[in-house]
Amino acid sequence: MSTPTAAPKKPSQHTAAAEVADPMLWVRAHQKLVLGIAGAAVIVALGAWLVLETGNRRSLKAAEALDQARNVAESGNLPLAASQLQKIVETFRGTDAATEAVVTLNQVRMVNGQSELAVVSLQEYLKTNPKKVYKVPAQGLLGEALENAGKPKEAGAAYMGASNDAEVDYLKAQYLLSAARAYGNAGMVDEAVKALQTIIDKYPKTTAMTEAQVRLSEFTQGRMTLAK
Repeated sequence: MSTPTAAPKKPSQHTAAAEVADPMLWVRAHQKLVLGIAGAAVIVALGAWLVLETGNRRSLKAAEALDQARNVAESGNLPLAASQLQKIVETFRGTDAATEAVVTLNQVRMVNGQSELAVVSLQEYLKTNPKKVYKVPAQGLLGEALENAGKPKEAGAAYMGASNDAEVDYLKAQYLLSAARAYGNAGMVDEAVKALQTIIDKYPKTTAMTEAQVRLSEFTQGRMTLAK
């Protein structure tokens, strides 16, 4: 005759009440698991902090290096400045300072008479679709480099791109003036007139307004505006 198996005892009311009264009871009962989870969280947080701190330090070093390179350029030692700027671009890629160094480097190249090299470098840089705060001056500088390289048509397009992406009216107007000049030198009168007319129509309160009127008058034989 088999012995009946005893049914498992249910937790007493006293035990259940203790669990409700002491919410840390489960934590103490599973201390190893809790400590493991807490340890993993600390490691993740520490890793994130280290990444952020390393990035901040890297950005700071890049900014300091950029200031030094600019000081060298202002002192007149352009070859050394170019070398330092190139190093910043390669060493601190991805930082704001490295992005600014691209534009500064090509400014130095243009002063050194290396406009063709600046054109290639700026075109490659713009293909990376940088932020507008960097893209606009790069497009404007590309326009200058293309003009210096004897390519006014392409320069006009670069200036137009800078004007379209600029977010301040006076910059938009200034780039339009440059575009009109470049298009005029390329013999593209219609494009030059359109750029000047845009200044008069959209940015009449900018300092470019007077010059735009004078140039437009020259292009249109005395007529200030085009027929709509």
